[in-house]
Amino acid sequence: MKMQKNKDSKILKHFTPNSVGVVSYSKRGATPYRTRSFAKGTSAGFTLFFAVLTASLLLSIGVSMLNISLKELDLSASGRESQFAFYAADTGLECALYWDRVERSFATSTDSSVPSSGIICNGQDITQSDAWNNSNIDNNSATTVFSLLIDQNDPQKGCAVVEVTKEQNGNQVETVLESRGRNNCGTAGDKFERGIMANY
Repeated sequence: MKMQKNKDSKILKHFTPNSVGVVSYSKRGATPYRTRSFAKGTSAGFTLFFAVLTASLLLSIGVSMLNISLKELDLSASGRESQFAFYAADTGLECALYWDRVERSFATSTDSSVPSSGIICNGQDITQSDAWNNSNIDNNSATTVFSLLIDQNDPQKGCAVVEVTKEQNGNQVETVLESRGRNNCGTAGDKFERGIMANY
């Protein structure tokens, strides 16, 4: 028993564990063998890195999609306000067309007789508007400017500024109507302007 104990002690002394594995041996005179055991820290670190990389990628995609959505919303709102400006311009142009083609109320030259009141559009007398002006009147041409509120009680709902230019060319009178509509004629909010022109 004593000899066997010494023999085993020598084997254990010769094969000591190290940092990369543990030592095992067989008592039946077989050569001792070494079993390697790898640390778990390497695998866990790779998993964490992969998880962080995946999360960063998903976050980047999410932020990009949010940015695109916000731009689409802004573009949609801009298109809506621009459409309101177009409606205002169209309203102003229709007003000018009626009072020129039907009533012939706009000056063509210094010989023209222009009414000082009674030109009604959208419930408003445009001759009383701040923009009403007969300018550049000479023997052969005249330009008239007027403004029109879409809602006369709320300037925030848009307006139109219309310029009527008439020029005599021989026996004919050439007319150019230019209406510029705005979605908002108040002091607050974003401003959009659309223009329509007609000539005959």
